[in-house]
Amino acid sequence: MLFVIENYIIRRFVCGVPSNQLNKIFPPIFSQMQKIEEDSYLLKLKKALQAKNYPKDYDFRECLKTAKLYGNGDRVKKTKIILERIEQSFKHKEISSLDNMTIEHVMPQTLSDEWKIHLGDDCEQTHELYLNTLGNLTLTAYNSELSNDSFKRKREIYNESHLEMNKYFSTVEKWSDIEIKQRAGILASKLMKIYPYFGETINSSDLSSVTGTKPYSLVVLGQEFNVKTWADVLMYTLKVVSDLAPDKLENIETDYPSLVGKNAKIFRRPKELCNEYYYESNLSASHIYNFCKQLVNVMELSEDEWKTEVTN
Repeated sequence: MLFVIENYIIRRFVCGVPSNQLNKIFPPIFSQMQKIEEDSYLLKLKKALQAKNYPKDYDFRECLKTAKLYGNGDRVKKTKIILERIEQSFKHKEISSLDNMTIEHVMPQTLSDEWKIHLGDDCEQTHELYLNTLGNLTLTAYNSELSNDSFKRKREIYNESHLEMNKYFSTVEKWSDIEIKQRAGILASKLMKIYPYFGETINSSDLSSVTGTKPYSLVVLGQEFNVKTWADVLMYTLKVVSDLAPDKLENIETDYPSLVGKNAKIFRRPKELCNEYYYESNLSASHIYNFCKQLVNVMELSEDEWKTEVTN
């Protein structure tokens, strides 16, 4: 039953569901369970929680690949639990203690000149969009030694790690947004098994990659927009955000300074947004999709409140 509660809280955390309702959800949960016609208290608990904004598989998988997990407050604790569960899932017979492990950013929090060259022309955007996502995070006891070392040096240390999850890096030659997304997809598949949906599943197509696709419809908070390009998706998403919550633009600028800001000169292809703000419009489809998904979390919207339809 405790693991069911962990499943429920972790799924909501990953999908950006606000936690301020939990103090209203849990106090009456036992009395609500009493009214459910099931023999098992475990099934009663699952059915009671399933009806309380419990993210479905499609939403969970997508957010595992795009959401910023590492951050302030208790986000570090929850993210460490997720990474510990991944390591435990390998069922190593001589599993190391995870107590002294800390969260390590493969692409470091501060980019050195060497890392900027390694990441290429879009290094700033890649750093802002993927730094704190699942694919770029691991566990290590050598965090201070690794710091912002080159990927080549980091891989040498990962290869000596006793953690199963770090063996992944032994065959990886480069670390960019492509490799981060690939690893995120693999870890997401593991977490779908670790935290399985405890209800009737609803099949939905997995938009595993937007590269090469063409969007034709965007729905944000019930507003439908006809779009022809991913640039249109970005423009309308930012427009809704700026219209509904202009006060959040300052936070967005702080978190994504190479994507949104008041100084148009820092952008390669600036487009005016509102209130003296501009945004970078020269982005790949993949960068736009990830940015929009993270904006959904900033706005504390559910996955149903931002949807885009695409063709191949």
